[in-house]
Amino acid sequence: MSPEPPNTRANRENWNTTSRAYQKSHHRELEDDVLWGPSMPPERDLKVLGSTVTGKDVLEIACGGGQSAAYLAEQGARVTGVDFSSEQLAHARAHVESKKVRVRFIESTVEDLSILEDSSFDIAFSAYALGFVEDIRRTFGEIRRVLRAGGLFAFSWMSPMYAITRDGVFELKRSYFDRTPIIFTDESGTEVDFHRTYGDWLRALTETGLVVTDILEPEPLPKENTYADIFPLEKIRMIPGTTIWRARRPRVLEL
Repeated sequence: MSPEPPNTRANRENWNTTSRAYQKSHHRELEDDVLWGPSMPPERDLKVLGSTVTGKDVLEIACGGGQSAAYLAEQGARVTGVDFSSEQLAHARAHVESKKVRVRFIESTVEDLSILEDSSFDIAFSAYALGFVEDIRRTFGEIRRVLRAGGLFAFSWMSPMYAITRDGVFELKRSYFDRTPIIFTDESGTEVDFHRTYGDWLRALTETGLVVTDILEPEPLPKENTYADIFPLEKIRMIPGTTIWRARRPRVLEL
């Protein structure tokens, strides 16, 4: 097994340290739907994952505290969740037990899904997590591998344009083209975000054999969110805070 990259280790340790506080602050907002981003319309309205997940095999990439996984299991999906944080997974297991649904959880980095079989999922998705992942091409390659032909992959992350503005204000803090990691350090630990342009995300998807079908930038709902220190409603009503990507593994025979 190759050694864990320093940025991955920093993010995993940070999530293990901050999980309890994070869930205390955001649990209710994350519950009972798929939250694609702060103040975003719910999945039951956006239907990013399609009109129904009933009877489908669904993989959540970086599932965190399990709220989205539990919701989709309640809708009749067979759900597997993968995350690298043991503390987040402990919360996820307790949450699905409280909801009396079944979800399979796996502790792993999302760059390596070798525990999962080829062509075993109809849908894979990730809600606001892939910006913490350094080797995104390897991750997308693994997702393509575990999807069935025609399978759907969807993910959300901070809009690349929003990511270059200062928190809470309309002021640029860095170049759009600066790909150096964004590092946040406080008493809880270190978080590392990986800034990518729209073109970077597109190339990472297409170079791994996925076909992009849609890029969504929904207008936010007229209500504040529990992430308002970074995503105040006044600001995200003027500049998109969240981008949602949809892609598919092609149905054609792959040589």
